[in-house]
Amino acid sequence: MTAAVQNTADVIVVGAGHNGLVSAAYLAQAGLDVLVVEASPTIGGMTSTNPFEPEAPGYTINEASMQASLFRTTTIDKDLGLSSKFGLRQTVIDPAHVQLNYDGTSLALWRDPKRTADELRYFSPSDAEALLDLYRVIDAAVEIGLPLMQTSPVSPDIKAVLKAAKGMAKNRKELAAIGRWMASSQAEAIEDSFESDAIRAPLTIALPFMPFDADLSGWSLIYLGVLSKYGVSMFHGGTGAFPAALAKSIISHQGRIRTSAPVESLVLTNGRVSGVQLQGGEELYARRAVLTACSPKTTLTRLLPEGTLPRVLQNKADKIPTRRRGIADYKLNIALSGKITMEKHEKWRGDGIDLRLGCNSFNTYQESLDAAKASIRGEVPEHIPGLGHATTAFDKGFAPDGCDIFWFWAGITPSDPRVGWDEAKKQITERVIKDASHYYQGIESLEVARRDLALPDIEERFWAIDGSVYHVDPVISRFGPLKPAEKFAGYHTPVPGLYLTGAGTHPVAGISGMPGQNAARVMLKDFRKQDNGSLTERVKAAAATDSILGARFDRANSAK
Repeated sequence: MTAAVQNTADVIVVGAGHNGLVSAAYLAQAGLDVLVVEASPTIGGMTSTNPFEPEAPGYTINEASMQASLFRTTTIDKDLGLSSKFGLRQTVIDPAHVQLNYDGTSLALWRDPKRTADELRYFSPSDAEALLDLYRVIDAAVEIGLPLMQTSPVSPDIKAVLKAAKGMAKNRKELAAIGRWMASSQAEAIEDSFESDAIRAPLTIALPFMPFDADLSGWSLIYLGVLSKYGVSMFHGGTGAFPAALAKSIISHQGRIRTSAPVESLVLTNGRVSGVQLQGGEELYARRAVLTACSPKTTLTRLLPEGTLPRVLQNKADKIPTRRRGIADYKLNIALSGKITMEKHEKWRGDGIDLRLGCNSFNTYQESLDAAKASIRGEVPEHIPGLGHATTAFDKGFAPDGCDIFWFWAGITPSDPRVGWDEAKKQITERVIKDASHYYQGIESLEVARRDLALPDIEERFWAIDGSVYHVDPVISRFGPLKPAEKFAGYHTPVPGLYLTGAGTHPVAGISGMPGQNAARVMLKDFRKQDNGSLTERVKAAAATDSILGARFDRANSAK
């Protein structure tokens, strides 16, 4: 029975992205025996930091994500002792974003809205006042909405509800303005408030969640409130330092992590999810539950055995949107043999800011609108709006002395290009580099190697169905109790023993950890009810585990 026991845990977590690891850390801290299984050779998922090999030995890259914002709104760091015990370090980047204009001017988005407004007056005095007005509305929305993001959307914690209600009472004068803003499209909200391209452009380039003209897409501007109140940080040692600290927390509580262990399917015993089967046939069993942190659509349509869900529920799972927006994400890393410079823009500013440090946008507002329309038509846009960053401005050890890494992310590329993916990716990369070279001098002449990831590459590398970094299209109809779908929200599923977390669950994607924290709290609450209430669930779980272990013991003896 020894081998069977070793392959058994209280909870199995599928996926070692940061949300899966956050859940696992909370569960292990609560005294549960936790086993995390990850398909890739390294942990972190889209927060991975790994060597830039084989393309550029000696260089290191943040494979997908870059800045942490919503993570700073949570208690995860304090709860798990990530900074105090496990070496996590972060620094707030201010300004976190800068809009670079073609003529050498720029607008920095500072943490202090007044400082941003002071810069904006150069371009438009009326826009400066409008920005401060918008911030008052958005700050109120953050105070009301954030508590509800940090709890279950279907059975919210009463403390969170009371905190949100307190925020509503405090900001009651702004409620009508919040309603008008959130009901509008993103383009409408931007154009109603601002006339200058300097502020219009970054508010589309950095936030392409929904089509810009879609009703209710104005909510995306809420990011400004998070930027202002909590700041945007970077982790020392790359984004991978975050999952590394989480792994240390898990291991310190006797949790286990297995990499290079892709899950082929979920295992069911008497209608209950009781474990996972890895590619190659190895089976691992869970006494209490299995929590998947991969795309919920992957879990419900690929890992869950066919016929498990009733027809109506299976239809809901099948229809989870992952590729309906018409736009898709793209990621580029370039290893450089020297330092890229931004002399023209830094000279104009004259304030000593290292413009390589933040995530910078450098396309116009109209170019963003045109790019979205072209992408939806299946065309590669003439310009690819996105965010550029010299990773080595912060983590200098990521490249040999005197060399740089250029990081670029775009959220506006076609999800179904007419020319096919090979040609589309080639065109996208060429156009990104061409545009970026005007702002980052040396990016073309110093290139050593590049790694560009379009939709199919993101799907393969990060096990993200349809290459969606959000796991579920970030449209307003898929938030709260409808995320990822009706009957599957709140981290529970209709299948006993199966829970969901990750970017495709409430509240949002990005480096936040909130889905992982919320899911762990729900699971621990459920386990306490099972342990302190009726014995039915415990008996079922124990019977399933005993049956599994007995069957494995019988098979082992038969083999002998």
